[in-house]
Amino acid sequence: PEAALMRELKEELGIETWDSCLAPLTFASHSYDDFHLLMPLFICRKWQGIVAPKEGQQLKWVYAKELRDYPMPAADIPLIPILRDWL
Repeated sequence: PEAALMRELKEELGIETWDSCLAPLTFASHSYDDFHLLMPLFICRKWQGIVAPKEGQQLKWVYAKELRDYPMPAADIPLIPILRDWL
């Protein structure tokens, strides 16, 4: 998963990171109608570059307490309390 995460961070946000800068934090397990998702959540401690959307997505820096105010996939919602504890 780390190699895929590093590739996606570069493609989607224009930043580069390394295996040694990633740490698994937790995972989400969510059942959709046609599949089950098991998604790891990593902490990225260091990166190089400036975070910027590269694939048409919107990006906004927000306070941890505001995370619930933004639309997100159902599988991501249980991760909010964990992120709030870490941010």
